[in-house]
Order: sequence, then structure tokens, then C-alpha cells
Amino acid sequence: MSRRSTEQIETIFQQLDTLRTAVSALQCIEERHPGSLRGGQTVDDAGARDLSFKRLNEAITDMQEVLITLAEAAGDIAKL
Repeated sequence: MSRRSTEQIETIFQQLDTLRTAVSALQCIEERHPGSLRGGQTVDDAGARDLSFKRLNEAITDMQEVLITLAEAAGDIAKL
């Protein structure tokens, strides 16, 4: 990968860290001010909300892992 590609991967990784922080902040807000979810399909509002935040964090982790794999494959970083 070129230096420019490496820099772009680093930028995306930082943005994902920022996104993770923002998701965590939103989760804290939601936990402090719980409300019921609309639609009535969910009987366990807190469980559904927790699962949603868990899924968001897993998606961020998945994207970071793919970026690391790309960088490793290109030889930009050593295999971890």
C-alpha cells in the first residue's frame, strides 16, 4: 500500500474510535433516561436497547479488524 493508503487507513481507524466513543456516550444517556421503545413489539426494552448497543460496538470492531487485515496483507504493519 502507498503511504497515502496507510494514512487513510489510520484516519478511518481514528474515526471508528471516535464513533465508538460517541456510541458509548449515547448508551450512557439512554441508560440515564430510559424510555419505552415504540411499537409494542419489544417486551424487554432495556434488553433490546443493550443488544442494539452491543451490535453497534461489534460492527465497529468488525470494521477495525478488516482494516487491520488490509494493512497486514499489504505489509504495512506486522501481523498481530
